[in-house]
Amino acid sequence: MLHDHVFFIQCDPYMTKHEALPTPEPAPSIPDTLELKPVGQPKCYSVTDRVHTLPAGLWDSDVVSTYEFINLERGVFVRTRGPMGLVLETVWEIEETADGGSKIVENVTISCSRLMLGMIKSSCEAGWKGVHGKMLERLESS
Repeated sequence: MLHDHVFFIQCDPYMTKHEALPTPEPAPSIPDTLELKPVGQPKCYSVTDRVHTLPAGLWDSDVVSTYEFINLERGVFVRTRGPMGLVLETVWEIEETADGGSKIVENVTISCSRLMLGMIKSSCEAGWKGVHGKMLERLESS
């Protein structure tokens, strides 16, 4: 499921459109500090999100970001590059639990201006609930 990039993008509750992009040169890579081994070649996408800047939809704006997906053996590394120097680096991995089940673990690193940090954090926290919900729906239906 985590290697299905289009499904992953479509889980984003703010997404209004997306399209595949050619992989740039040099190809995106995983930071060495994460000590993760990629599986396969990176894939890139342009994603447009509708961002609510004022309550009740009084002032919405479309934000275009570039997503870089690099598959891992048990998950995916996603780098999101947005306007004004925003970079999110997220590792999603499936881990086994003590009772023999599985869980999805998400680790996010946010790099942006201090002025944007609060808004980005709250947007991530609110948005990922929808992402997790759609993933659970897919797992339960399979």
